[in-house]
Amino acid sequence: MRAQHMFKLKKAGKLRSNNTKMTTLNTYLELAQKGINNQNHRSYAEGISEHYQSVLRDADSHFKFPELLRKRAAFSKYKAINDLEKYLIEFESLFTRRGGHIIWAADQEEAKKEIVRLFHEKGIKKAAKTNSKTANELQLRECLQNANIDCLETEFNAFHNQQQKNNPQTTSFPILDTDFAHISKNIQKTLNFNGENTEQTIDFVKKYLINECSQIRVSITGVNFLVSDIGGLVICENQGNVAISTSFPEIHIAVCGIEKMIPSFADLEKFLNLLATHTSNEMLSWNTQIITGPCQENEVDGPKELYLVLINNKRTEVMKQVKQREILHCIHCGACTSVCPVYKLIGGEPYGGAYMGPVGSVVNPFMMDFCHAAHQSYACTLCKRCTEVCPMNIPIHELILQNRKESVKREFYITLDKAKMKQLRKMMIKRATMDAWLPNLILKTSYKKLFGNQKIFPDLSKHSFSIRYREQNNIK
Repeated sequence: MRAQHMFKLKKAGKLRSNNTKMTTLNTYLELAQKGINNQNHRSYAEGISEHYQSVLRDADSHFKFPELLRKRAAFSKYKAINDLEKYLIEFESLFTRRGGHIIWAADQEEAKKEIVRLFHEKGIKKAAKTNSKTANELQLRECLQNANIDCLETEFNAFHNQQQKNNPQTTSFPILDTDFAHISKNIQKTLNFNGENTEQTIDFVKKYLINECSQIRVSITGVNFLVSDIGGLVICENQGNVAISTSFPEIHIAVCGIEKMIPSFADLEKFLNLLATHTSNEMLSWNTQIITGPCQENEVDGPKELYLVLINNKRTEVMKQVKQREILHCIHCGACTSVCPVYKLIGGEPYGGAYMGPVGSVVNPFMMDFCHAAHQSYACTLCKRCTEVCPMNIPIHELILQNRKESVKREFYITLDKAKMKQLRKMMIKRATMDAWLPNLILKTSYKKLFGNQKIFPDLSKHSFSIRYREQNNIK
């Protein structure tokens, strides 16, 4: 089968080049500094982060045995990733039997080429698009615009960004860059609508989208889960825009990474509960669709044609890693991002792609060129908060450490770095050496720049830990 052939091809390492927008170290530092200097971003990100931390504190209260649920979900995902070839073949067989079409894409260029080809074959010049990480990974909106195809964003924040002709980073947060009141004012000005409050603006936008989608022939959505034993797509949302954009158009194109697979319908409940509780503190998302094929004869609404674009885009490169492959268990709930102190400080733009925060620090070096993105694994304090809140029990901070190890193994450092580490080891290995005046001088001259411009390089402690411990506890 095509699924089996593609999977074996990628296992053999025959991957095409990836033209994902990359950020080199210098660009990363510039964008990070820009995020740090943006006080509006930082204050609002702080508020959003506090809100999500309260959500995460209450997430476990929905379950009698939350740790058991996480372990079972993690095992189901481990099984799916470990036997992905088998589940892809089973899924393909059931999905195509009910009239669905699968497009296998080795990389993002092939995926974009096939999607644009579909539009040209059907003679369609406009599409409704929902927000998803996979679509943003493909830079799909820009791709369609370059092919002279209008793309209407249906997610509230993305719709606002499109109306304002900007393209800020995509996050798992409802709104990060601007608040609802600001968005409401902008939309009212753009669409010539006078609303008294934000709720009226949201209602107006929904009616506007319903009217637009009723005249559009193609909708493009992401997918949260692929269910192998029923050949179904699962799409979760809280705004209603997916329901709107998939009900009216006659053609539905779903874009999805191959890692979204879960083994069976019986496993789905665990993932739906964990996703909803760690995203919005609810037991289930506001709207969950399970799609097993196009509209049948006895059905009233739904697309007449259903296409699923299954994308590899170097995911099998991640699967080759003994430990980092566990990051493919991620359900993209955004819990780790909401607690990450680095992301809160610099925002998502420096990561240069759809995957940001702790997850981006792990996957970006593999999905982009490792030599250009290896530095992202060093943008981490190793505070372990991401690991603590992850509903899939992914040891994210350990995977980041593995990436750093891989970076050193591939010798992505200069000779001067190696010499400095040797010098640092000699200074730190003995307390007698640290007590001398020279180490403080060397650290403040040679290492100050590496420490960053936001902090003052501290002096070495005058006393060792053992001496300070004995003094504080009155131990002689």
